[in-house]
Amino acid sequence: MIKRRYLIILILFFSSVGVAAQSHTHQCGSHKILKKNMEDSSFAMSYQRDQIKLKQDESLAKAGTVYKIPVVFHVLHNGGSENISRAQILDGLRVLNRDFRKLNADANSVVSAFQHLIADVEIEFVLATKAPNGDCFGGITRTKTVYTVDTDDDAHDADDQINAVVNGNDVYQGYWDPSKYLNIFICKFLPYNAAGYTNYPSSFYHGDMYGNGIFMRSGYIGEIGTSSPITSRTLTHECGHWLNLAHTWGSTNEPGLSSNCSTDDGVSDTPNTIGVRSCNLPESTCGVLANVENYMDYSYCRKMFTLGQKSRMRAALQSSIAGRNNLWQTSNLQETGALGNPEICVVDFSTNTKVVCVGGTVEFTDNTYNSPTAWNWTFQGGIPASSTSQNPTVTYSTPGIYPVSLTASNSVNALTEVKTQLIKVVSETGIAPIQESFEYVNAIPSDHWFVENPDNAITWELTNGAAALGSQCVMIQNDANNAGNIDELESTTITLDLNLSASISFDYAYAKRATENNDRLLLKVSKDCGETWVTKKILSGSILETAPTTWSSFVPNSTQWKTATVSSGSLVNYLESDFRMKFIFESDGGNNIYIDNINISGPVSVEESALLEAFLIYPNPVEDEAIISFKANNKVDNIDVLDVVGKKVMSLDNGQFGDGQHRYVVDTQNFSSGVYFIVVTKDSRKEVHKFMVK
Repeated sequence: MIKRRYLIILILFFSSVGVAAQSHTHQCGSHKILKKNMEDSSFAMSYQRDQIKLKQDESLAKAGTVYKIPVVFHVLHNGGSENISRAQILDGLRVLNRDFRKLNADANSVVSAFQHLIADVEIEFVLATKAPNGDCFGGITRTKTVYTVDTDDDAHDADDQINAVVNGNDVYQGYWDPSKYLNIFICKFLPYNAAGYTNYPSSFYHGDMYGNGIFMRSGYIGEIGTSSPITSRTLTHECGHWLNLAHTWGSTNEPGLSSNCSTDDGVSDTPNTIGVRSCNLPESTCGVLANVENYMDYSYCRKMFTLGQKSRMRAALQSSIAGRNNLWQTSNLQETGALGNPEICVVDFSTNTKVVCVGGTVEFTDNTYNSPTAWNWTFQGGIPASSTSQNPTVTYSTPGIYPVSLTASNSVNALTEVKTQLIKVVSETGIAPIQESFEYVNAIPSDHWFVENPDNAITWELTNGAAALGSQCVMIQNDANNAGNIDELESTTITLDLNLSASISFDYAYAKRATENNDRLLLKVSKDCGETWVTKKILSGSILETAPTTWSSFVPNSTQWKTATVSSGSLVNYLESDFRMKFIFESDGGNNIYIDNINISGPVSVEESALLEAFLIYPNPVEDEAIISFKANNKVDNIDVLDVVGKKVMSLDNGQFGDGQHRYVVDTQNFSSGVYFIVVTKDSRKEVHKFMVK
């Protein structure tokens, strides 16, 4: 697909729908592009012929029939906030239909001179539920691509964006016929700093996905998420253009010019106006009161279409120009799954977290499509154990790993989705000091480390191909990863409330593949079992690099490691029993990343005087038995052996040891390999000593 020469861009700048009373400061050259395009005789002849035909077709635009338009939202993203949620997209569709059907409450506040002209356009936009190959889907595609950003005003990337969607979306790779679907492309940035743009119906672009689509900036869809009520009507404005409406002052992007009084938008009941960028309701520069509140103006108080605009838009749907007259036909609505009562073809749901402590809650969100009306959840290990709410909240009180199932149904059918081992409930805690060298870990995820892998692709894994300490560590094979992917490695809970202070250190190794790579490694900590997280370390650029840039798959040698630390001062507010930590890697196309030798250390006695003096454990590491030797200053309450998750495996003393020297033999033949702790308790005081079993 070649780069576009003919671009009838009807652009609404993001600042034009900005904060109330803020002037429109950005300028646009799109009307100059239109003027230049009109210098091409073939384009000019086609454009003029189309406009004459569309004007004639207005006589066909009879009211009384509601035209339904199948819509597909194509989200182009690179892993950032531009990958807006389904909920935000559906909210954008709600706003669009509200405005076109005159269901907006603020229509009642339109100035009295235009109240009698407010139109119910009788056009509805319906999510398509069948892809071009007939497969059921949810009306939204997602494509990961760098072309979500298009800031080149002279040679924009619309063709690259279309090709990215056609070749790489997650639903159907191929042509999405614009005579069957209204294709709305959602991107991070658009040319001219625009909030949205599209083309008039044009035979020049007949059958062309670009020429018959609408391009929207991701922050201008709906009223929620990355958008807001004041930016939510941009899509209404652009759909007006797509249905052959000009701005109220005519086909330029320069409101406010006195010369606009002599131009026209082709609609008889929208008075000539210079166009405004603010809600100046008395505007009458052209000698007549302007319809400032029109969706096709640039004011921030847009709330109506006129009856004349309704006729013009409906004529565009009656005309064969650009194929819009096929969209609303019953046969096409049937083919695209927009006729109503769609079948449920995918049951899906998400959670706000997958790891909780005992007594923690999980929020479940239904993502089923299409149009479920009833839900039946089953939560093994949860309270409640079942629910018929669409988005329930469940409490988990017993440690374990639990599945969740959801059956969603409507009047057509019902489907069930079961996600096994979805919720991990942890109560067992590691006790600091902790040294994690991954030598006794068989795989990642493990009992003590969990992985969050949103794209279900390359993520954290165990490797014996490199190590800073011992023979194993964790890594992400980033040289085969996609830029923009984010992967998390989370710890179980760790008891830090026994500590007077604590610090964290870990070793890491990383190389770039190209000088422009800017991968990032973050360390976050939580004191409430992961309900909230705070960043304590960010490594990127030259700080993250430990070896020279290489295109070959990076495997560090013993000299290509660095150590990062989080000081005790940074953790002074995190000495809690529900402490957790996680590593987050944000890929930018660099080479492999490795982590090893994670240490959480610090004084472990809350009193300056030790409960036990001259404490020795030998040999350490232990094979079959350990000798524990110490001197007690006074009688203690308990001396227990705990495993790394805080479970008591042996009690050495129940108040029998008094003052003096003591020696105890611990039989470890039945102990699993790993880290163990001797915990000494006296009143509210605790003292912890660590040993390792081979």
